Amino acid sequence: MPIANRRRCRIHYDLDGEPGAPPLLMLRGLARSARHWSRVRPLLVDRFRLVLVDNRGVGRSDAPLGAYTTGAMADDAVAVLDDAGVDRAHVFGMSLGGMIAQQVALRHPGRVDRLILGCTTPGGRRAVRIPLRSALTLLGSVALPLDRALALTAPLVHTPAFLERDPEAVATMRAIAIEEGVRRSGVLGQIAAAALHDAFAELARIDRPTLVVTGDADRIVPPVNSEILAAAIPGARVHIMRGVGHDFATERPAETAALIAAFLLT
Repeated sequence: MPIANRRRCRIHYDLDGEPGAPPLLMLRGLARSARHWSRVRPLLVDRFRLVLVDNRGVGRSDAPLGAYTTGAMADDAVAVLDDAGVDRAHVFGMSLGGMIAQQVALRHPGRVDRLILGCTTPGGRRAVRIPLRSALTLLGSVALPLDRALALTAPLVHTPAFLERDPEAVATMRAIAIEEGVRRSGVLGQIAAAALHDAFAELARIDRPTLVVTGDADRIVPPVNSEILAAAIPGARVHIMRGVGHDFATERPAETAALIAAFLLT
């Protein structure tokens, strides 16, 4: 079980794919471990050397008490690259993972080849904040029993049409949560990191080729934030998936994998 140690915090990660393939560091969002890449992972493994991180607070990584920051979590991700012997990698982050990915590119620019930012935000006053009702639902769900929490949050993460045609998605989330356990200290620490994130003033320093992706039916991070990110990062372009919710990698894994491969390998 690969573990990177950074300042007494153990960060778990998985490696998948051929060692000689282009490295791709993948960072999931709030309360999501690397196991939540399950639908898109098999579509990428033949083309990339995947480095899949359990961010601090979730999965098999440690969940220290207190507020986290996206900067510290970016340093965790680079500690994983060090431990895995990866000098440079493409970086793909979704939601909170996209905020962490911004910080990886800003704090460790020499470690990044290309950057993909999914369903995320620059944070700060220039960003369009998460709708209040969605924010309160996510925060309140931390104290609820698992099934009640999933019933409240699944319609925020996914579109109603997707949940109707694919109820297995919620069953998978439930199974992962039961097996890994949900540590409230870790989720609260991650919520703090997302709330405190503010990279807008520095985004012009990102000089890596950047793709910004969002679903137009995202009820957590308003899609306009992707336009703000793309406008602030030199040369960045934005791709909007129609009729897709926040977790586009689960709702449209084949389209997501095709976008990733086309951007990173051409």
